[in-house]
Amino acid sequence: PSLDRAFEPMLDLFQTLPPYIYLLPAIALLGYGSATALTATVIVAIPPVIRLTSLGIRRTPREFLELGQATGVTGWQMFRKIRLPFAMPSIMAGINQGLMMAFGMVVIAGIVGAGGLGKTIYDAMRTLNIATSIDAAIAIVILTMVLDRITQAFAPQRRETP
Repeated sequence: PSLDRAFEPMLDLFQTLPPYIYLLPAIALLGYGSATALTATVIVAIPPVIRLTSLGIRRTPREFLELGQATGVTGWQMFRKIRLPFAMPSIMAGINQGLMMAFGMVVIAGIVGAGGLGKTIYDAMRTLNIATSIDAAIAIVILTMVLDRITQAFAPQRRETP
């Protein structure tokens, strides 16, 4: 709870601001290039991962926490053997959402010279090459869908208890 209270205002700020806002200080500190794009992408992608991980850990059923306390497990064992397994679906959802946010930054990152499909779309938009921009956008969508399915496949399915 204390970590949640400490991080919540910062996470609120990072998730509320438009993603391209992070490029301005990154450009000032790092200049144009891949480092700037990577920094801005990480800042945009990390908050959903942290939030959903925290949510998954907090939503561990009380009965299992009490069982752990009754059996005398240490705090670390409680986290590793009880809380973490219950949090895995939420953690994987956070990773999935972080990836989706990162792909949202692809085009914006192309503006600062990161290369890749974002640069292709940015250059095509500047030159009004509609066909190239649509092709690159479709490639981004397909790549995003593939990564979405991969992360969903790794997420453990929560079983209903009778």
